[in-house]
Amino acid sequence: MPETRVTSLADLARPLGEAWAVARDFARPWHPWVRDMRAEHDARGSLLRRFRVDDQEYVETQSYFSDSDHVLGYRALEGIDGARAYRAELRLSGNGSTRAEWSAEISAPDPRLGEIADGTRAVFDAGLDALASVPAPEPVRATAPVALAEIRRETVPGAVRLSCLVAGPAGGTTLCLFLHGIGGQASNWEPQLARIGARWPAVALDLRGYGRSAPGSAPTTIEDYCADILTVADHFKAEKLVLAGLSYGAWIATSFAMRHPDRLAALVLADGCTGMSEASPAEQAAFRAAREAPLDAGQTPADFAPGVVDIIAGPNAGAELREVLRASMAAIPAATYRDALTCFTNPPERFDFSRIACPVLLMTGEHDVLAPPDEIRAISRRMLAAQPAPDIRFEVIAGAGHLSNLEAPEAFTAPILDLLERVAPVAPATTGKQRRRAAKHARILEAALAEFARNGFSGTSMQAIASRAGVSKPTLYQYFGNKQDLLAAVLDVGKSELLAPLKAADGAALVPVLWRYAWTYADFVLRPDMLSLARLIIGEAERLPEVAHDYQQAGPKQALEGMKAFLCAQKARGALAFEDAELAAENLWALILSAPREHALHHPEDPPERARIARHIENGLAVFLAAFSTDPARHRAELQRLCATHETGTGHGNGKTA
Repeated sequence: MPETRVTSLADLARPLGEAWAVARDFARPWHPWVRDMRAEHDARGSLLRRFRVDDQEYVETQSYFSDSDHVLGYRALEGIDGARAYRAELRLSGNGSTRAEWSAEISAPDPRLGEIADGTRAVFDAGLDALASVPAPEPVRATAPVALAEIRRETVPGAVRLSCLVAGPAGGTTLCLFLHGIGGQASNWEPQLARIGARWPAVALDLRGYGRSAPGSAPTTIEDYCADILTVADHFKAEKLVLAGLSYGAWIATSFAMRHPDRLAALVLADGCTGMSEASPAEQAAFRAAREAPLDAGQTPADFAPGVVDIIAGPNAGAELREVLRASMAAIPAATYRDALTCFTNPPERFDFSRIACPVLLMTGEHDVLAPPDEIRAISRRMLAAQPAPDIRFEVIAGAGHLSNLEAPEAFTAPILDLLERVAPVAPATTGKQRRRAAKHARILEAALAEFARNGFSGTSMQAIASRAGVSKPTLYQYFGNKQDLLAAVLDVGKSELLAPLKAADGAALVPVLWRYAWTYADFVLRPDMLSLARLIIGEAERLPEVAHDYQQAGPKQALEGMKAFLCAQKARGALAFEDAELAAENLWALILSAPREHALHHPEDPPERARIARHIENGLAVFLAAFSTDPARHRAELQRLCATHETGTGHGNGKTA
């Protein structure tokens, strides 16, 4: 079939941002020949525009879009008689003024091909003339506060016990499922879960062997990961998935798309896609050997995590975020990391992008050295060329490195929200059934804490927890797969409560945040039930070391990591100076409450008086600030004012502790 290409060029005397604000809206009738424009969506959510020129009606579908590259591509579906294929693209570039290129690739029999080409050129020329002067739309400004969903942990039973972070309403037929990278865990997706979960069901999976998910009994294959994704989808009764993966997770997500395209409503590939599937065997072996060398030398991910973070984090990643990334990688067992490397470097296939039949969003960080923009952009163009009905979006996340979802969470999440608006019916408002389920979940956790605190881990049965919570034992197992998961969930709630003052700090002054944290810490760890639980765990540690380990990892260790991240952020702001963040955090803990808690653990009949706790908090914070503050005199004065306010009954910490 004869083909031709038509291109119109123009230099527009207006800033690039203004011109793109007009051109980016696929269904805005800014072309002077167009009338009766309206936006529609096809069955899978792809954007269509239907309009008239003179008496002829046309229908076109958006096939490619990029805000960061200022590109909009589309294909004609109806209205151009005789055209077998019509693929067009508008591309803007420039610094001061704007360079516009509008092109089309047309396939049609002769002589109709020439007629279509002439008409296309006239349309493009008239459109570019108009684009130079059409007023840009007013920017949309958010007026309402952004809603955030609560995040909870849930166990998914199956061939391998899987653990997930869950947010959002139940009952939707489409689930947004997030897969972390080779050095991550489900908690890396918390910014996206909180934002997306406000309207859609959203889940982040700890891949097998990571976080709280159990490892497999044999080396992991890509088939195992795909089976786990199906297990999670079925557990949450999702008919379709918006499957989002980052780095290693993006490779897994693309592999899933090759095998189960019918289960996907959309695909989100961040900071990766093809993985090692297009590398030679020698390149795959070299990649694996370089990363296994530290493991072979006896190191763990905790040992080399700081160096990895320095490589993959972008220039705008602050100290607090770098500490979060380091802690995330440090938590990975060496065996899990080696297992993932083996799976990653033994890909079973080279991807056939023509098999993807859903909308695809690709993103990568501007400073990503592992998945640079040019590489991911090229993949997006390959998908555009390969798919029969492409719906591709590509974005570069400004300022971000390889962990773009954490380094620029708002910029990263916004395109996903746009995608979900198109492809996923909004989950219905919370129903009475869902509210009852949430209340039952909270009741189970409350009952579990009471039973653990009274009887210890080994002395507590699932039946006793079910009875106290007022649910059946089978119902309890629907929420939590075993006692270990239930204990972890109880501690997870405690960790969130404990770290709330630090997470709410957001640039607040150092001393008031430390003061609020110290009292929150005191009120929490000196509660009779938490003291009882700690005593019983300690008493069982020798006989049940795995329970003590889980308690330490899910409770104190996670709280310590949160404190370290906060202290690192304060160091980056210039408020603190120290060399070892972990040591500084441990010093703070010990200084503010070590003695009162030690006394309370051994003398339950004699809980510490409020005044004694206040003395320890004041003295502990004073010693900490003297050691680590960059302005100890000012910070000491702030602390004294807070202590004076507390003594008059107007400050934090006037409730009962025990």
